Amino acid sequence: MHGKIMVYMDSTGRGTVMNLAKTFFDFNRQIWHDKRSMPSAGMFVEFHSDGKRITGIRPSKFQDFKEGSFITEQDFWRSDNDDELEDLQSSRRSAYITQLYRSTDYDNIEEVPLNFSVAQAIQNYFSGEILSVEALKANLDNEKEIPCILDYLIIKRFLNKVFDTLIFMDNSIDQSQFAALKSIMMHLENSYNDMKDKQKVINISKIFNEIFLSLQCHYQALVSTIDTRKNRLNAVEHQVKTLRLELNLKKTNSADEAKIQAKQEKIEKLNEEVEYYKKSIEKLEALRENFYKKNYTVFENAFKISREKLFSKIVSGLNLCATMMDIKIWQLSLKSSGVKNSYFNRSNMENSFCALSFAEHYLSRLNKSSLNPIDQKLYTYIQKITQEHRKNFLVVSNDLDLLCKIKIQIFTLNPYFIVKHAPKKVNYQSLMRDNSFDVVYIDEKTVWESAADIILEGKHFDKQGKTKFKLI
Repeated sequence: MHGKIMVYMDSTGRGTVMNLAKTFFDFNRQIWHDKRSMPSAGMFVEFHSDGKRITGIRPSKFQDFKEGSFITEQDFWRSDNDDELEDLQSSRRSAYITQLYRSTDYDNIEEVPLNFSVAQAIQNYFSGEILSVEALKANLDNEKEIPCILDYLIIKRFLNKVFDTLIFMDNSIDQSQFAALKSIMMHLENSYNDMKDKQKVINISKIFNEIFLSLQCHYQALVSTIDTRKNRLNAVEHQVKTLRLELNLKKTNSADEAKIQAKQEKIEKLNEEVEYYKKSIEKLEALRENFYKKNYTVFENAFKISREKLFSKIVSGLNLCATMMDIKIWQLSLKSSGVKNSYFNRSNMENSFCALSFAEHYLSRLNKSSLNPIDQKLYTYIQKITQEHRKNFLVVSNDLDLLCKIKIQIFTLNPYFIVKHAPKKVNYQSLMRDNSFDVVYIDEKTVWESAADIILEGKHFDKQGKTKFKLI
């Protein structure tokens, strides 16, 4: 059955479809059967229903009904499925090609017109991927600037881990606020995998013939004309051959001179026809070959460029989705009592609650000199981010509640900041000797000696003189 999505909410994954009879059906994203695109209001769809509810739904292959198209919106509503529409489209296209074949003056034709451009053909081919990228744009219009764009393919496993941990530590968090981003990521990743797999076996010539050449009506009419004239040429040449055999036989048998003359004249006329068809076919073949070569060259270059650009947009989209999801997790964790109690309250927990922190925890257990290629790539990637965006802080205090409070305040500034803890003098000396801190916070109430002495000792370790000391 054909229909149109009237309402769809990314936050809940639920929508409503209307059919020709203006009957409304509800659906959810779980029964959406298309990996490359996402449902959206205004989209034409093909769906199955048990009479009460939708059991399966996917986007129709027919989304635009432009003037001059073989299929109208009225045709869409009057048909039950895309197979019917494709049969109708094929029938009308064939009729139009026949009309062109009969009405075009192929003796005087100079060039073959296009029914649609190379750009339109490529856009139709990548329609699913384009819809996924556009869905991302629609969901990020109001997003604020973010500190660093993550690499989704590198950080994916830790993004999933930090999300699962957030929900485990605080089950009061509404997971539906992540639904839109997770859905977009799923479709973008499917598009990414699809394009990456096809890259190894891509056959541009086959794609060109299927999505461009076979749908060019003027070109197909020209091909039909060439085939017809070739058949006619073969028939005339066969006729000439037969007449010559008959003529030779009559001459041998001393037949009537008038009959011999008549056959000779007929052969001459047929030879003229042969020459006409040969020249005509030669001209039309040149037109056909020129059309093919010119458009194939344009198509091949445009296809490669478009594919590379779209693939890049999909990768960028995945990275942006991963970053926005990580930022959302980070922001929620700062306000969560569950995360505070289970994560931030731990005195040895130096990182904020984000995917990068979970990746660092994972790497901290590994031998850096014997990392596998995947973990080595992760390690190099994290080093790059921390060098560009990290600041180091130290809290000198025995008050764990104060430590947790300062942690959250610092992590609120940036998810990639580090907060270390020095409850004793030996910890302070070791940390100051081995690290370079942007700011050292000193709790005057719980330290082992005067704050002035601690600052003086700290400045002794601060060779570059860049560390700031603040009393709390």
